[in-house]
Amino acid sequence: MSSATKEYITPITNKGVIQLTGEERVKYLQGQVTSDVAKLDEQKLQLTCHCDFKGKTWSVSYALNWQDSILLLPHKTALAKSLAELNKYGVFAKVEIADQTDNWQIIGGVGETFEQAIQDLFGSVPNTNEKVISNENGLAVLVSSLHLPSRFMVLQPIDAKQKLASESTDKGHLWEMDEIKAGIGEISEPTANEFVPQMLNLHCVDAIDFEKGCYMGQEVIARTKYLGRNKKAGFILASNSTQSNLTGESLEFEIEGNWRPGGTILRSATNDEQTWIFAVLAKDTQLGTEFRLKSKPDVIFNTQALPYELT
Repeated sequence: MSSATKEYITPITNKGVIQLTGEERVKYLQGQVTSDVAKLDEQKLQLTCHCDFKGKTWSVSYALNWQDSILLLPHKTALAKSLAELNKYGVFAKVEIADQTDNWQIIGGVGETFEQAIQDLFGSVPNTNEKVISNENGLAVLVSSLHLPSRFMVLQPIDAKQKLASESTDKGHLWEMDEIKAGIGEISEPTANEFVPQMLNLHCVDAIDFEKGCYMGQEVIARTKYLGRNKKAGFILASNSTQSNLTGESLEFEIEGNWRPGGTILRSATNDEQTWIFAVLAKDTQLGTEFRLKSKPDVIFNTQALPYELT
């Protein structure tokens, strides 16, 4: 089953912005998230995870530098709790942490039209060697260039002198579908604090650095890796049906005529009479396995190939 990505430009309205400033922002965040923030320079983008001390995930964010600050882009509905947890320990460091969502415009897209708009604003287009470029107009970011067409985000302060106008029609479902096809797990309010990062395959997309020092939840996350205790993983599934937001919904699978609990949906998107989801299932789930939606038993999803190897 496939659904080709179309050229599009769209506001990304489900992302929030947490901004960290202060001379100890790198040192502090290094002790809170799973990626190596010390390696986050002006040309890089990181995917990172914020967990509690039990290794359960509060939020998954894109992280990048902006001037004298670090920006985290979690799902809007996961932002408040993650922000509160960051601020809980931030009082002991020289760092200021704030919700700056209302002060930024985020636009995503694919295709020549968007690349030309980025070229006009920034003088060049991000590439695999320089994933982030910035100037007074904000930041342009290469998000993925794997098996999908290159995807880009533009982040602009609302007071930027030269603004990038997005299409009036919201095509955020296309961006969400590309995120799912890239095998990127996400946490929003319904699924917060339930899964360790490996259950979302975040180790497969370089969101966990196992060589860095201690951070919140590190002991559990390390044990999950080195003792092989993880029995769940993220999977991509698709259905020939159109369904509204399924985040937090349950899946079931059939064994000898009986339907049993199968997993939890983390994100979903619908386009061209297909619905794609990213869900946490048993790690030994095979390609092509059928699952049904618990709330709508006639809706069947089939497991699709992941763009990376589960390790």
